[in-house]
Amino acid sequence: MRKLPEKLGSHSQFNVGLKSSIQSALYDSQTCGEFEDKWGQLLDMYNLSSNVWLRGLYNDRSFWVPVYLKNVFWAGMSTIQRSERMNTFFDGFVYSGTTLKEFIDQFDNALRKKVEIEAIADFNSFNQTIPCLSPFGIEKQFQTVYTNAKFKEVQREVLGMICTLVSTEGCISTFDVLDQISIDDHVKRVQYSVYYDEEECEVKCTCALFEMKGIFCRHACSVYHMKNINVLPEKYILDRWRKNLKRRYTLVKSSYDDLRDNIDARRYEVVVKKCLKLATRVSASDEHYNAFLQHLDEFEHKCEGLTFETKSCSTNVKEKVVTNEKKKQTRRKIFEDKSH
Repeated sequence: MRKLPEKLGSHSQFNVGLKSSIQSALYDSQTCGEFEDKWGQLLDMYNLSSNVWLRGLYNDRSFWVPVYLKNVFWAGMSTIQRSERMNTFFDGFVYSGTTLKEFIDQFDNALRKKVEIEAIADFNSFNQTIPCLSPFGIEKQFQTVYTNAKFKEVQREVLGMICTLVSTEGCISTFDVLDQISIDDHVKRVQYSVYYDEEECEVKCTCALFEMKGIFCRHACSVYHMKNINVLPEKYILDRWRKNLKRRYTLVKSSYDDLRDNIDARRYEVVVKKCLKLATRVSASDEHYNAFLQHLDEFEHKCEGLTFETKSCSTNVKEKVVTNEKKKQTRRKIFEDKSH
């Protein structure tokens, strides 16, 4: 998009329709088919079918056009954010004249500062409660389990939207939700479709906010509100946003951390050293190697259900048995096809 003026600026209609048509195809398309229709129309309308640059972009559309990336989880990150966050990370610690030796010291100081900030945020999430803005039970659910920072983000999605039932096919209902999106100095009205599976109590919205960012969108919230559902299925509460999630890296010894203050980290260091020593000894023999792995498997089995993360994170929780798996798979396919 930054290259549009360079590549197409000389076109006689660049500022009187072409640019806005490209933007509309990219940002207003809710399905891949809709994008391809709009793209084809603008190529014909502005006589750009033979443009090599646009042809190359279209061939690579699955790597950069937003609608093709809607089902990929990015946690809200972008490509340019990588360099921006790195600059912010070292802001106040490193400057253009920093020597290599100073950089090593300042790197530890930067890490220490970030850990301190994270610890304060964790403390606040457990000891300060952000009030709910609605009587909606789902908002209370997020308030209870999410960090304060993430709850604020989710809270913006809980407030009212009006949805309209469009159609019902078996147990799957389709709703239209009209939203208003602020872009620069104007407001754009956008209609999203939300598909609701009555039997599985699942929703899928064409905005794909949950699939891309892990944030349950207000359009889906409006459908649950209409259905008088006050508790979200567990799949929509992501472990990565929970306030009680323990981070594995806090057990790793670092140059800025004193293990004497962290009993869990001290135990972790002892166990790792012991395992490394044993790994060196048993790797020279198939017999010892297999015996060692067998002991580990037996011990792991005894500790089944004991995980480092929160209880909800356990990978040992068994999926509920569905009596008619074939019927469920058919319904799932219909559900996915509708959202595409």
